[in-house]
Amino acid sequence: MAANYYDKQIIPLKVRNFEAEAMSLDTGYYIEGRFETFSKEQYFDKLLSIYIPESFIDMPDEIKEIKYPTNFRPEIIKTNLAGDVNLSISLLKVSEDTEVKTLVTAFKSLLSKAHNGIKFLEYDELEKEGCVKMYCFDFIIPGIDERIYHKTGLGKIGRETVQVMFNCREPLSWTWKKAVNDILQNIIPVRKQTNE
Repeated sequence: MAANYYDKQIIPLKVRNFEAEAMSLDTGYYIEGRFETFSKEQYFDKLLSIYIPESFIDMPDEIKEIKYPTNFRPEIIKTNLAGDVNLSISLLKVSEDTEVKTLVTAFKSLLSKAHNGIKFLEYDELEKEGCVKMYCFDFIIPGIDERIYHKTGLGKIGRETVQVMFNCREPLSWTWKKAVNDILQNIIPVRKQTNE
């Protein structure tokens, strides 16, 4: 009886403590009970470098059309093999003098109008030396059969505005939260902007 209690109660606590200490984009994270590693990828003609989970694949075109049925589909969509955890990256065309905070406010307003029952959670400004300053917010939208957690980050790279969006089923959100925040805080501008 005591051994059974130990296995069911103590071991998960020890694992959770180890997981909290040992997680970084360079070493990997324990997510959903498995070890997830990350690698730096460059996008948009080497404009930026961002960490992507190594187990993620490019979302197949036929799935993109179902999950993102509009013309405003993100340019890059990465997904896990089950298709229930997604990370997308886009460059937004906005006027040069548009403040990112203004974009965040406009985006939240648009989401409120488009989705009944949306619940906004936190707003963060993630800033790290040498990285893109990201203005982030997360929210939950009721899905067909369960609630979907989203985290969106917007940041300026020269004259460009990058948008990174993450989503997963709400019960998985806490397992991904640290990794997603770290991804957003470690986006590096690679190519210098020219005035062409």
